[in-house]
Amino acid sequence: MAETLVRGKGVDALVLADIGKRYGDACILDGVSLSVAAGEVHALIGPNGAGKSTLFNVISGLTAPSSGTVRLYGRDTTGLPPHRMARLGLSRSFQVANVFPRLSVFDNLRCAAMRASGLGYVWWRPLRTATRLAERAHAVMAQVGLAQRAGVEAGALSYAEQRALELGMVLAADARVLLLDEPTAGMNRAESRRMVELIRTACRGRTVLIVEHDMEVVFGLSDRISVLVRGELIATGAPADIREDDRVRRAYLGRSLQG
Repeated sequence: MAETLVRGKGVDALVLADIGKRYGDACILDGVSLSVAAGEVHALIGPNGAGKSTLFNVISGLTAPSSGTVRLYGRDTTGLPPHRMARLGLSRSFQVANVFPRLSVFDNLRCAAMRASGLGYVWWRPLRTATRLAERAHAVMAQVGLAQRAGVEAGALSYAEQRALELGMVLAADARVLLLDEPTAGMNRAESRRMVELIRTACRGRTVLIVEHDMEVVFGLSDRISVLVRGELIATGAPADIREDDRVRRAYLGRSLQG
């Protein structure tokens, strides 16, 4: 049976308190505290090696923190494995598209919906359940613009279509908190803009924490932005405030942040 959370009014979707992560003498994350409001699109930016992927690993349960706590809608989820986090409504995409290449677009989405329902892969699943899963898969295909590609194997899709399918799998799983790791990486400008619009429309009402290096994407999509440098959070604020923050400019070695 799927686990549930009570999403009370005014409760932040995700709260990180003093997260630390060490590997021997190497400190990767140092006292990271961050709150992400329900329904917010929140970008996490920083130079390469800042600890962004490690923080995503901690949040999603791929690795346990050395210190600190993770709370999902008020529940302490620190150290829960990824499948438990998924059942609680948190899902993550990766820097490289993570789909089942030999399955069709439709079957990829149906599998995601099946796991979210806690059904597993059982031959005796009732017909009404199978019908509900199929309806869910078709609805999500329309959301992410893949309705005409239902029978195509995922491995035959273009890279941008695979990223759209991966986002669709997150939606089919009914995740309420999404961790998107560089969703526009490897895309040309036109594909990137289509992905931004897809995230904006398909994820409306959901909480999104996004790692992204493309500043046009970051400033065009985010409600708030946090900046991680050498494992420490140095700034959090609205896009306009982050754009003008001297600490952020110095962290990017003078690189322009003009969206």
